[in-house]
Amino acid sequence: MLSRVADSLYWMARYIERAEHTARLIAVKLESMVEQTPEDAAASWARVIEALTGEKTAPSHLDAFAITKRLAFERDNDSSLITSLALARDNARQVREALSNEVWENLNRLYLRLTPVTMDSIWVHTPARLFREALEEMHALEGVTYSTLSHGEGWYFLELGRHIERVQQLGRLLDLHFTAAQSENGPKYFDWLVLLKFCSAWEPYTKEYTASIRPQKIAEFLLFDSEFPHSICFSVDRMSEALARVAPGAPPARRAAVERLAGRLKSAVDFGQVDELMSGGVAGFIADITKQCEQIHKALYASYITYGAETVL
Repeated sequence: MLSRVADSLYWMARYIERAEHTARLIAVKLESMVEQTPEDAAASWARVIEALTGEKTAPSHLDAFAITKRLAFERDNDSSLITSLALARDNARQVREALSNEVWENLNRLYLRLTPVTMDSIWVHTPARLFREALEEMHALEGVTYSTLSHGEGWYFLELGRHIERVQQLGRLLDLHFTAAQSENGPKYFDWLVLLKFCSAWEPYTKEYTASIRPQKIAEFLLFDSEFPHSICFSVDRMSEALARVAPGAPPARRAAVERLAGRLKSAVDFGQVDELMSGGVAGFIADITKQCEQIHKALYASYITYGAETVL
């Protein structure tokens, strides 16, 4: 596979995952506002902003309309929903020959649907509905990607992009909540419930632990459950599998660095113990996981995408 094609597939998947994550957080936050006091809702919005943009904002200065507009529709915001979809579409267009018609048409249709939307047009009714519908379309896109593309080398670059992005986005979200839990005004009962919904985890969590909302159980589920698609463990397993399948013809020396980093990450997650982390080590553990994902990203690029001719020779 050409490194150009691999690069575009990788980033296409990352941007789609980022767009899905953004749409879910906005939808859940808008839906949950009616059950929170203005102060609790503002603190929750502040965590959403920091999770999606990395920027800290004083809760007293927050307005739901302005926040939603910025996170969803502002094109000068590099992490907004519409910007992520635009970048995913641009990468897909560059490798149109590597995609099926169904994948391109679903992605293109979603982008064109959201492009003309304005905040004034959705705010007067049920603003969360648009983001729920966008989520449904992104789930459909994931389905046609799975069922209409050959699961060869290109597919595994898509898997790498999807799950590296998911680990980093999920890690940032968990870090904010568990770090805030150490303070007096940390997340309350309803905030932990919202966190589960942010991760599409409310129903799977209740089936595993009933409706008892406990931070330790939430950490255990979202970090170490190997069967839930939005857990750290699940995505790390998929990353390890994908890295074993990409670039099968590459020399062992070029594969070794990436596979070594993937093995180290998988070991850290497989042997992590939530009891030890809850004594104050959750934030450090998550920071280490996200740092290792960034190292894998850089090693992946150095080995398979941006290497020079002298490396091959």
